[in-house]
Amino acid sequence: MKVWARINHVGWVHLWRTREAFEAAEPSAHFLHGKTDPRWVEASLTPGQRQRLEAGDLVEIEDPGFFDDED
Repeated sequence: MKVWARINHVGWVHLWRTREAFEAAEPSAHFLHGKTDPRWVEASLTPGQRQRLEAGDLVEIEDPGFFDDED
């Protein structure tokens, strides 16, 4: 499942199910601290995705396990 991720200026990772939800300023469906959450630390991201996330961009990624238990 693809999700949209963005890291804010203090290091919190926010995840949305759709780009439209982000653009509509809806609250993120999940948020976590990028340096302490093991699912995020182990997420398979390309170097390009990591670079864009570190720059604060919204990036489409494969769900690293945050939506597995939801419909």
